Amino acid sequence: MMHFGTSRPHRMSMRLAGAIPGPTAGWILPLAARCRPCAPFQDNRTGPLINKSAHLPPRLEQLRGGTCKAVEEVARKASTGQGSSSTILKSAAERFVDTLGAENISEALVTRIANLQAQLRHAHSEVEGAQKELDELHNSTFAGVEFHVRHEEGPDAKKDDMRSYGSMSEEEFFQLGRQDPSGRKALLGAVKAMGQLAHYEAAVVPLRMRRKRYQSEMDSLETAIEDARREQRAVTREAEDDGSDDEEVVRRLTTSDTVRIVMITGFESFNVSLYKKAAKQVARQCPGVQVLAFSDRDLNTKRYEIEKALAGADAFFGSLLFDFDQVEWVKILIEKVPIRLVFESALELMGSTQIGTFQMDPSGKSKGPPPAVKKVLSLFGSGREEDKLTGYLSFLKIGPKLLKFLPGNKARDLRNWLQIYGYWNEGGLENVTTMLLYLVDQYLRPAGVGTPAVQVTPPTGCLHPDHSGFFESPAKYLDWYRRSGPVQDSTAPVVAVLLYRKHVITQQPYIEQLVHALESEGLVPVPIFINGVEAHQIVRDQLTSASEQAAIAAGKQQRGSLRRDAAAVDAVVSTIGFPLVGGPAGTMEGGRQADIAKGILSSKNVPYIVAAPLLIQDMASWTRDGIAGLQSVVLYSLPELDGAIDTVPLGGLVGNDIFLVQERVQRLASRLQKWVNLRRTAPKDRKIAILLYGFPPGVGATGTAALLNVPKSLESTLAALRAEGYDLGASSESIDGEAVVAALVAQESQRAVSRGVAGIESVGVGAAAHFGAVASASAVSPRTLRSALTYPADWGSTEWGPIPYLPDPDILVRRMEKTWGDLDCYRGIQSTAKGELLVNGIQLGNVWIGVQPALGVEGDPMRLLFEKDLTPHPQYAAFYRQFLQHEFGADAVVHFGMHGTVEWLPGAPLGNSGMSWSDVLLGDLPNVYVYAANNPSESIVAKRRGYGTIVSHNVPPYGRAGLYKQLSELKSMLGEVRDDPAAAETLKEAIVKNLDASGLAKDCPFRMGQQGQEDQLLTVDSVADVSAEDFVEYASRLYAYLQVVENRLFSEGLHVLGRAPSREQLGQYLSAFFDEGLSPQAVEAVVQAPGERPA
Repeated sequence: MMHFGTSRPHRMSMRLAGAIPGPTAGWILPLAARCRPCAPFQDNRTGPLINKSAHLPPRLEQLRGGTCKAVEEVARKASTGQGSSSTILKSAAERFVDTLGAENISEALVTRIANLQAQLRHAHSEVEGAQKELDELHNSTFAGVEFHVRHEEGPDAKKDDMRSYGSMSEEEFFQLGRQDPSGRKALLGAVKAMGQLAHYEAAVVPLRMRRKRYQSEMDSLETAIEDARREQRAVTREAEDDGSDDEEVVRRLTTSDTVRIVMITGFESFNVSLYKKAAKQVARQCPGVQVLAFSDRDLNTKRYEIEKALAGADAFFGSLLFDFDQVEWVKILIEKVPIRLVFESALELMGSTQIGTFQMDPSGKSKGPPPAVKKVLSLFGSGREEDKLTGYLSFLKIGPKLLKFLPGNKARDLRNWLQIYGYWNEGGLENVTTMLLYLVDQYLRPAGVGTPAVQVTPPTGCLHPDHSGFFESPAKYLDWYRRSGPVQDSTAPVVAVLLYRKHVITQQPYIEQLVHALESEGLVPVPIFINGVEAHQIVRDQLTSASEQAAIAAGKQQRGSLRRDAAAVDAVVSTIGFPLVGGPAGTMEGGRQADIAKGILSSKNVPYIVAAPLLIQDMASWTRDGIAGLQSVVLYSLPELDGAIDTVPLGGLVGNDIFLVQERVQRLASRLQKWVNLRRTAPKDRKIAILLYGFPPGVGATGTAALLNVPKSLESTLAALRAEGYDLGASSESIDGEAVVAALVAQESQRAVSRGVAGIESVGVGAAAHFGAVASASAVSPRTLRSALTYPADWGSTEWGPIPYLPDPDILVRRMEKTWGDLDCYRGIQSTAKGELLVNGIQLGNVWIGVQPALGVEGDPMRLLFEKDLTPHPQYAAFYRQFLQHEFGADAVVHFGMHGTVEWLPGAPLGNSGMSWSDVLLGDLPNVYVYAANNPSESIVAKRRGYGTIVSHNVPPYGRAGLYKQLSELKSMLGEVRDDPAAAETLKEAIVKNLDASGLAKDCPFRMGQQGQEDQLLTVDSVADVSAEDFVEYASRLYAYLQVVENRLFSEGLHVLGRAPSREQLGQYLSAFFDEGLSPQAVEAVVQAPGERPA
């Protein structure tokens, strides 16, 4: 039997570039940095000091008029190098000209700024006027209108609510749409019924366009004013400069009244409140410094505000920004911001980093640091490719100390960059405040802060809410836990939980809640915090398992870098997401390190589950629309490349705070318990349910699956289970798959179903009795099902979290009865004459085999996913929820082939919740899903929505279709006509008869119908009227069509699990696939090569 916990999914043929952009390099973009002078400081020098007049040309180019000839002459000389001097001395005349030029530039700038400000005031008044008219329009249209709102769910379900508003502004109308979409829809309906909606729609669009036009003009004017002011400050500094050294020039200390720093956070939006606290402390210590903090979600809802803030910003700080559209937008906005600091984000954005003379590579294409830095980096880390990023973090900590010994501005600016990164990476209020003050002091305005030491937290470690401080390793943590931990059961599963270090530093409340929740479910959590890039090292070197230790003891596996005191765990849970190797850095090379991750996880041979609160989406959007966009890539797509299973979203954002959903934590804990129990239970005691399919029902499809020979595959699977020690009954006879299917078909008799358990037992199992099979049936009462689908009565916001409304305990029952009627009165699919819900199958020892229930809806079963009002029928729910989980008590379920329907049931499109039917019915059951390897798009739905651990099987061998005798004869006759057109007259009738008999006449008609007309087909009677020329042309088309048919690839038979293709089939497949691209000798060499062939 396969190891359920370590099976890998298919490699998905998917592109992640749209969601996570950038060339193939890590997010630690300092590696891609190269030191070079930034544009404002590039100069032509012949002496030891900068010639300040070299700065004039770009500034003069930005002025539109107002410069005198003397200034233009200075600019011309500066741009041609004529203004340079071989010494630091200048004549009195030269200094006078410089001063005169500065004075004229300043005068022109003052005039320019005044004109721009007048235009800005006009644009602002136009915006206010348009806004006033919009508010009046909304008020006159919607105020006082009475309308009904009907509640479908929640405490006021099925009640009508009469409303009206005394006043209504445009913003209030928008808020109504966001907070109560059904209310706004009802209001619009009432206005439409009054005949006023058309007037509103005709008036509102021009007003909004007018407002938007003047808002855009205001943005441009504000940017132009700020640019002019910057030039004014620069010219003033140059005029006052008395030859100070380069360092003072590079510092560019601002002389304006206010310094503005804009911060935008991505995955750490939970830190926005911390950044705002830091901003207040900075403002108190350094008056005139304004720090504005935004989250990545503000990029969608507060665009105008962010644009305005960045237009006049002196410095920009961005972190953990990956969304492609957001990155492109921000990159454009920050181009004119003098200081740009971007940490651990998409390459394109990190390439914008600039501080003093230090710049990243703006192309984003550099694959590494300069040679000197590479040499230093080589001294850190283990030397393994996958460990380089961890070594780089070590370099970041010591880098400022090394660089302080190097002279020059470039080293100073790089050192400052590293120092600022150190403050940010360590996090916490004190470090963030110091980071901002240090930036201000070094580049914007003297603050006198010096270089305070970074408040350091260990890069990795373990913690527990009941213990003050951190543990150095998982081993030391478990030593403490065995003495003082809350769960003292020595048999309790031990689960490693990987946490974001930043969340630990900022003391996010959900961490304590998660640890205690897992303990309340009987698990021993091992909370391990990491930066993000060290996950694979922690799992590889500090965690082990009973399976790995046994393999090392038996000499089947090398110890490698595994520590002697590595902690033994039963499962690994990551709250990080992303790839195991590299964390967020791995997103830029999605899947490149997946083989390394596979090797690490395979050596542990324990379940690896990603379960995390959403850090990009909020709770409301998850419960309303499911998980989407970049959040789905982080939580699902990237970890799945490593082999992660059973992803469970644990909560999400409300505002900028992270909230946990207790009900989801319970789901995670119960699935972990079930996986661990499966491993610990001896094979002979494991109960396995194998589900076959019968879709479409009633047409002999029972026991079939796409591309798979189910009866034969069932035989090989059951034989393998028996060989592994599973209990398949007392009989040792070989199991006949066809007999199993026949027994299940016999149980479909409606007469037997109506009689209930007795009816199924009377049918028996037919020939399957020979190898020990017995009939199995259970009748589930409506009362039992109702109880199974009802949540505890005392559940409230603690269990459900801050979702938009609290579900009633019987919400699932009410939804089912809305679709199928009262459960007590239901007489439908698989219901007995007494109204019980019948679940039937056959049993072989501890292995139960049944047919997945029919959906009971017409058409494509996949449409259930998009029909939110539908539910599975009562017997479907009884089959999974009551029988498999409770009455039979399965340790695992196997969905046998492609494909079933449980993963397509209504619920969240992605990100199961307690309202998702696939989650409700599968519960905590480990689900092993046998799936054809050529259908990753649908198997991934089974994996994500149906908790399927995918076991891929080969597809049947392919071959060329060829032509059977009748078509071969037709081709021969057509060939004669092509070679000798005169033969057409004698062969016409024979060709047409063959066409009619083979059915090809409709596939390749004589003439295609035009504009809805039917195609023209030839018959024996009509062919006589066809000219020889037209028939020869038709014969050529038929011949070409037959060549296409003859060379088509087709599946030859059905695949049987565990059976490799024969040498003949393999040779035929290779010849067909490569055609003439592979010689017969090469095909034969491959076919005869020794080695295992895939099954």
